[in-house]
Amino acid sequence: MTATLIHTPAEQALIDALDGATGWQAQLREATRRDGLPTRRHEQWKWSDLRRAANDVSQPGRLAVEGLDGLTSVTDGSRIELVVTAAAGASAGNAEFVIPAGAAVTLIERLHGEAGALGNWHMQIRLEDGACLDRIVIADHDAAAVFVASAEIELAAGATLNQTLIDTGARLSRNETHVRHPGEGARVDMGGAYILAAGRHADSTNLVHHTGPGGITTQLVKGAVASGGQGVFQGKFIVDRAAQQTDARMTHRALMLGEKAEIDAKPELEIYADDVQCAHGNALGTLDETALFYMRQRGLPEAKARALLIESYLAEPLDMVSDEALRDELKVWLRTRLGALT
Repeated sequence: MTATLIHTPAEQALIDALDGATGWQAQLREATRRDGLPTRRHEQWKWSDLRRAANDVSQPGRLAVEGLDGLTSVTDGSRIELVVTAAAGASAGNAEFVIPAGAAVTLIERLHGEAGALGNWHMQIRLEDGACLDRIVIADHDAAAVFVASAEIELAAGATLNQTLIDTGARLSRNETHVRHPGEGARVDMGGAYILAAGRHADSTNLVHHTGPGGITTQLVKGAVASGGQGVFQGKFIVDRAAQQTDARMTHRALMLGEKAEIDAKPELEIYADDVQCAHGNALGTLDETALFYMRQRGLPEAKARALLIESYLAEPLDMVSDEALRDELKVWLRTRLGALT
């Protein structure tokens, strides 16, 4: 006899919120009904206990999305901006679109979970032959929010994905990207930065699956975590036997800004081809005390000097954003949030 799962109030609230849903939302409802929310016992969630984080949620909520009209007529040069807001309670939403062959498109997703939210947001994107997507995700949640964002992105031959994600964390913030990479001249560049004050948790989980020959992937994620904050990085590249001459490189680096900062990292390579160039690296450290000393010797207050060093450290992934005005906006956004760390 199969035991009946007793749902937590948050699980039941999400199931109720998705009553009558179709497509991806129906799949999320069924997974929640069958298995509940993920816990540390799930390998891919071992550092991000979603069930525990959502413990205070007991009612359905509402997820509002502004800008969806921009997905209905995607053409070369389209600039789409989505503002996704999860109100208190359990909610979910999703969107999908196709970028036509040869088109270059910019997609900006601004994600915000309000206090008491359990928000779920999912994107499904396909890039046709030679298409290019610049995807920028800005996760800026209330400290008492729980928000899970995910994306499935499929590339055709010769397509290019440039993705940059910045996250200031929440009670639990998770951004997950799964990319299907065909090789055949396609390229993926993934950058990210997380900045976590005390009590904030951010999880960056990514999978790039190389299925054909001659593909390129680079990934650079950097973080800075104050005492009482927790950063999670899980990156995995799978290279099939057919994906010969793949060039895939993954790097994660992070600063621990206090003795009680926590950073958990798991970079992985799963390679079945023998003619490839693949590597991963992970480095954790602290601020350069020598550089901090010399900056203070020049008259800078310690908090200002620390903020400048952290900003310089985290700026590298943001340089991947090709739009200069947007790149400058992100750096200003980063600068204004460093005060909570210093």
